[in-house]
Amino acid sequence: MSVIDRIKRAAALTLRTVEFGYYHVLLSTVDRVSRLPRNTTVPEAMRLYRENIALKAQLDALEAELAQRTKPAPVPMATRASQVFAYFLTRGDEPFQRYFLSASLSTVKRWATRFRSLFRRRNVGGRPPLDEKVVELIVTLKRENPAWGCRRIREELRRMGIRVSEPTVSRILKENGFSPRPGRKLDFERVRSSAKDALWALDYFAVQTAKGVWLQALLIIDVHTRELIDLRVHDGWDVDSVWTIRMFNEACAREKRSPKAVVHDHGAHFMGQFERQMRVLDIENELTPVGLPSMNCYAERAIGSIRRELLRQIRVADAKELQFFLDEYRRYANTERPHQGIEGRTPEERSQDTPLAELIDLDTVRRRKLERREYAHGLLRGYALAEDVPSAKAA
Repeated sequence: MSVIDRIKRAAALTLRTVEFGYYHVLLSTVDRVSRLPRNTTVPEAMRLYRENIALKAQLDALEAELAQRTKPAPVPMATRASQVFAYFLTRGDEPFQRYFLSASLSTVKRWATRFRSLFRRRNVGGRPPLDEKVVELIVTLKRENPAWGCRRIREELRRMGIRVSEPTVSRILKENGFSPRPGRKLDFERVRSSAKDALWALDYFAVQTAKGVWLQALLIIDVHTRELIDLRVHDGWDVDSVWTIRMFNEACAREKRSPKAVVHDHGAHFMGQFERQMRVLDIENELTPVGLPSMNCYAERAIGSIRRELLRQIRVADAKELQFFLDEYRRYANTERPHQGIEGRTPEERSQDTPLAELIDLDTVRRRKLERREYAHGLLRGYALAEDVPSAKAA
């Protein structure tokens, strides 16, 4: 081996050593900066982060290779499709589109337009909309024959030479205020009341404790006054009608009042013993149509307020603690919380027919001070203007 060959081999070995040292320093720096763990239990987010770095490195290498070509070849269709797909998935993520798409944003949008033109459906198809005359026939048949259901109306139209599916008849009836079930009409007036204790609404809602245990809570509300008659917690998930009627009777005994009618959904906890007891007490039992919780809107609205104003701010440990907070909320809602549906008055003011407060002048406001009343450990607050009594030291 000649001297020149030895020098070349030594130079090549030195170059490889320098290259290895360079990449070793680079990898060590990346490891220190990114702090990526090297174990087999990598979290999902960390795994995705590593894949992102690897894809970016490959993309940089491919871009550098394409830039070296004097006459770049046309971009394959698969590459265009993948870029368009990435653009659709990350629409609105401007940093990703700016740095991670292999083509400019305008080019990718142009590709997307071409893909849409290729796969645009020339004929949308589907069933044509139902003619207004047929809709009028369905509504007329239901109005003149309340006991008819969807199937009877469909068969009647079929005898006339009109073919309409049963689900379509059901949809048309719902849109026009009729129940698909025979003999029932979606009359929202029947879930309203014009007097105190004329109608109470009942419903259940679930609450999860800090230990992951689910509890059920019974809500009873007077539709006319918006009073929360009771909020009672059941320590568990399965509630039967026996427990429901027992809580209902306890609420009636405590408040020394009972309703003329109640409205609720088709839950099993409102069947059986509850229905029999309603007949014994001579209380009318109204059931909302299946799939229409808006018919029990007063109870649903009260449950939504309880969740927003109280339950989202706390995490109870057990049923006893949840019962304490719900009792506090009931006191607050009945005495302090104004309702838009009852002219901005509280349920207690509506129940006692208390008139609205008279307007006071600015001098009276200056002589009074703000009085704050707290409920549920300060989570809920009520306010009033009280007479500012001077202290003895000031006198």
